[in-house]
Amino acid sequence: MIASPRRARRLLAVAATAAMVALAGCGDDDDKQAEQLQKQGEELQQQSEALQKDAEQTAEDVKSGKVSAEDAAKDLEEKSEALKEQAKDTTQEAIDSVKDNNNLTDEQKKQLEEAQKQLEATP
Repeated sequence: MIASPRRARRLLAVAATAAMVALAGCGDDDDKQAEQLQKQGEELQQQSEALQKDAEQTAEDVKSGKVSAEDAAKDLEEKSEALKEQAKDTTQEAIDSVKDNNNLTDEQKKQLEEAQKQLEATP
C-alpha cells in the first residue's frame, strides 16, 4: 500500500484527538508527561506540514524533469510511512498514558476508545 501525506495527516488527526484527551486526563497529576505528549504532538504537526511542502516541491520537480515520478513516489512513500509510524506510536503512548485514569469523563473515555479503534484500523 502506498502511504500518502494525506493518509499520514488523517492519522495525525487521530493522534491529536488522543493526545488532547490524554492531556485533559493527566490533569495536575503528571505535568511532565502532559508536556511531553504536547511536544510530540506539535513535532508531528510540524513534520506533517514539512511533508506536505516536500510533496508539493516534489511534484514540481517531477514536472520539470529533475526527478522521475517513480523515484519521487518512492521517496514520499518512505517519508510518509515514517511519519505515520511516529504518529501511531505517539497515539498509542497517549492512549496508554491515561486509559486507566479515573479522572477521565465518560466522553473522554469514549474518545480514547474511538481513537484506539482508528489506530488499530490503520494499516
